[in-house]
Amino acid sequence: MITRFGKRFLIDFIAGNRTFFDKVLAVGIAKDAEYELSDTNSRLGFEFYSVPVLFGGIDIDTSVVPYTYTAIYSTKLPTNLAGKINEIAIYPGRRSSSNAYGNQFITTFESPFEWSPSPVLNEVDYRVGNSSLDLSSDGTSPKEYIATIPNFDMSGYSNFDTLSFSYKVNDSNLAAAKIRLYSSAVDYYEFNFVNHIVGWNIKDIEIADMTSNGNPDPSLISKIGVVVVPVGSATSITVDGLRVNDEDTFDPAYGMIARSNISEIEKVAGRELTIEYKLDLNFGE
Repeated sequence: MITRFGKRFLIDFIAGNRTFFDKVLAVGIAKDAEYELSDTNSRLGFEFYSVPVLFGGIDIDTSVVPYTYTAIYSTKLPTNLAGKINEIAIYPGRRSSSNAYGNQFITTFESPFEWSPSPVLNEVDYRVGNSSLDLSSDGTSPKEYIATIPNFDMSGYSNFDTLSFSYKVNDSNLAAAKIRLYSSAVDYYEFNFVNHIVGWNIKDIEIADMTSNGNPDPSLISKIGVVVVPVGSATSITVDGLRVNDEDTFDPAYGMIARSNISEIEKVAGRELTIEYKLDLNFGE
């Protein structure tokens, strides 16, 4: 689906006011039920990789009326990338933020050895990468898992930016999943994820809605905590990815032109994968 930005961009390009030499394809994990396809989309539901377009071509289908005019963009995903692709988008070049605080991953929950207590490695049910982590709690009290992460500076993100969490709820006994971003052992920001369904969830919380404990320093986030809050009985979640989305300071010249949901494709590590994006254009015939 061509977005509203995309329609404006393409008209501006035809008018000779924009260039379209550098094109980027981005892939993500969100299905339509988790992030609905709309012409107002400005980003993927949960992006995990982007790569420049290598080839472009056209296809004109004259077998039906009106004729279908299609632009085709092709590229390759590298051998070291792994994940399950459910959405794809095209951008007119590398997106840029008006400050240094752009979209970025905080963690992909790949290794159990970084965490205390140690969670269970899940190499069967995942979307980002080729594994996820299973975190559990008994029915009596919340249980927190903590890991050290590379220093993360969130001081430049605004209240309108979001923290996006990909996780799977494995039963109906989960009251909440909380993300804590620590700048010291006792000072942290907290994001409370609730109203989930049993199954995969991708949820966004605005930074304006986070709470704090103590006096955390947003420029010195060095640990992450995940709290599993049960209700009545033992429960577990599968955690897959955590990222911050720059929602309000991206360069308006580099918005998303089009986004599509696709039947899931698994990209495995060790092999390149060629992907194509077909952009159908309707000239009102």
